Amino acid sequence: MDVNEKTMIEEDLGADRIRFIQNALEYALTLGDFQKEVNGECTPEDVAQETVKRIARIMQFDSCGIYLVDEQTSDLHISVCLPDNARVSLEDEMSFMIDNGFVAWAIRERRWITLNSKDGSRKLLLHVMATYSRIRGLFVGIFPSQTSKYPDTSFEILSIILRNASNGIESLIYSSMIREQKLGLEKEVEQKTRQLVHYEKQLLQAQNMETVAALASGVAHQFNNALQVLMGSIDLTSMIAEDSPEILKYLARTRPIIEQMSNLTGQLTSYAREGTYIANQVVSVKSLLIDSLPSINNSIKETVKLSVDLADESVTVDVDLIQIQTVMTAIITNANEAIVDSGSIRISSRLLFWNAIPENIKGELVPGDYVCLSFEDNGSGMDGNTLRRLFEPFYSTKFIGRGLSMAAASGIINRHHGWIHVESEMGKGTIVHVYLPKSP
Repeated sequence: MDVNEKTMIEEDLGADRIRFIQNALEYALTLGDFQKEVNGECTPEDVAQETVKRIARIMQFDSCGIYLVDEQTSDLHISVCLPDNARVSLEDEMSFMIDNGFVAWAIRERRWITLNSKDGSRKLLLHVMATYSRIRGLFVGIFPSQTSKYPDTSFEILSIILRNASNGIESLIYSSMIREQKLGLEKEVEQKTRQLVHYEKQLLQAQNMETVAALASGVAHQFNNALQVLMGSIDLTSMIAEDSPEILKYLARTRPIIEQMSNLTGQLTSYAREGTYIANQVVSVKSLLIDSLPSINNSIKETVKLSVDLADESVTVDVDLIQIQTVMTAIITNANEAIVDSGSIRISSRLLFWNAIPENIKGELVPGDYVCLSFEDNGSGMDGNTLRRLFEPFYSTKFIGRGLSMAAASGIINRHHGWIHVESEMGKGTIVHVYLPKSP
């Protein structure tokens, strides 16, 4: 063989070796590519299942499995096992390797290690599945009894597959975390947006109410001054006309009208939040209701049944009895009018600690403990529009009346640093919750 022939043979061998290396690298990269799985809607368990299948194309095992790290507990749990009936033997070998420190050794090495099985009859392969940031799992394989030596390239390809599988699993976990955080943020943004819209509506309503309240206050003062002059003049006229029954008869007709006008003035003042506390005192809820029952009973029809249920009679509130009785009478009157023929009205009370108060109510109150008086009827209920405008002054669904009672009630309760919340539905009745601060 001359020099030229020898050179040509060496070149051919070199080319074959390069092609082999290129083919091996392409094969390794193909087996290690989990991008399709990551892009798809799969789970870490799906990637583990696919990983075992790809490893079986380069190395033969009697049984093998992948343990994944639990995200919550950081414990290793078996995710996939081939064949299925080898799970018990794999778990047994895994316990042996953990007890003897082989798993810790593999974790430190961050590559493959081989060792004897528990009974010493076969070889085991242990390979950590790790990314740059953390360990994601562990591959365990039990070689057949008669195993020939594998070329180093097989182990290198195995490492590529497991490394890329780990990166794929990590991508899936992070993607899932990002999706959950995104959904959480979207829900939070949606909730905050609804709250902002709600507060904006409340602010606009409060501004409108303040404007009307200022007007009501001025009207009430002027009206009350004129009413005092009128009442004084009627009293003087009655004294002068003592001997004139005809005149006294006409004057007597004016007194109920004057009382109605005086009551209207009081409601205007209460709505305008300028009503002063006449007899502010600490009273029990029981006393409050007992003192109010006579006026409440006069406000309802005989066909309406009234019941009272007090959760804790000893709880006290710091209130003006007359004004709170005005509130309860207004609520009961509305409930009575909502009951067409016969029905029932139930008054109940309960003590609510701050953490038990509904979130949509907390924004209207100062932190503390509250007494909740509830007035429930089975009347006709209210539609959404009526419910929204319930506390507007001069709004009424009745032909008669001035629609000031609930507006006045709202002003009184606000002056007591409380809140009124109404729940109602057409055909299903109404519940009015009155929150009053519990006295110290």
